[in-house]
Amino acid sequence: MNTSNTTTIQHLTNGQGINALAALTGAQIAYSDQKNTISLHFPKMVGQAGGKFKTLEIALNGATDLYDLKAYKLNRKTFQIEVKGEMGGCFCDQLNEMAEAMTGLCLRF
Repeated sequence: MNTSNTTTIQHLTNGQGINALAALTGAQIAYSDQKNTISLHFPKMVGQAGGKFKTLEIALNGATDLYDLKAYKLNRKTFQIEVKGEMGGCFCDQLNEMAEAMTGLCLRF
């Protein structure tokens, strides 16, 4: 396991309160050291009309040292992933606002 990946995941989970977000929304958290991502799997569809999704993925872009957000859902009939929205180049302090804009949920408490 790469220590820089572990440090990044620990910084993201501790600094942004990802566990509190999971408790607030009922989302399940999935960590991936290989892709350097954290995925939130929501129990129900979230997002604006026409762009609803169940999974929000937050990934660290190592080249630019910025975060990328991707929202997607799995089509259960065809088993294909439908990307509903992407935002790239977010600073760490902008993650909350960007996630709120994508999900339509108030993530501050």
